[in-house]
Amino acid sequence: MVKSTVRFSEDVVSEVESLVADGHFESKSEFYRFASDYVLEQLVDSYEPVSIDYEEIKREIAPSATPTGGSVDGDVPFFESVVVLRKYALRGNFSDAEDFIDHQYEPNHPHAIVLEDMLELYRSRAADVESSQPTQAPVHDRHR
Repeated sequence: MVKSTVRFSEDVVSEVESLVADGHFESKSEFYRFASDYVLEQLVDSYEPVSIDYEEIKREIAPSATPTGGSVDGDVPFFESVVVLRKYALRGNFSDAEDFIDHQYEPNHPHAIVLEDMLELYRSRAADVESSQPTQAPVHDRHR
């Protein structure tokens, strides 16, 4: 395995730690590996999840998920949710993206958790881009 460092907000880490404490996952690493495999499986047709016990965890965590990325109870298909979230995030409309997640999913729904993690990555990337841009000195009116 390759080690990669990713920063998450305290809220995201707290939620993941709660899931670990509740026994849904054995560790935070298992959660992050599962979440990554889950999203990739939804988005990339040829992707095969590599997490240990992936199918078992998926059955426990997301029993209503269907192979098409939708769900049996008529929710918005996960892939469509990812597209909507991406559009909001790329436009800097993070609060709209949060509202979308809140209105489409229950707080503990696996799709909501993955979408919130994705939103945090977009928010973090936007902050990194903003902080790396040089600030320009204000232009003063020279004709005064």
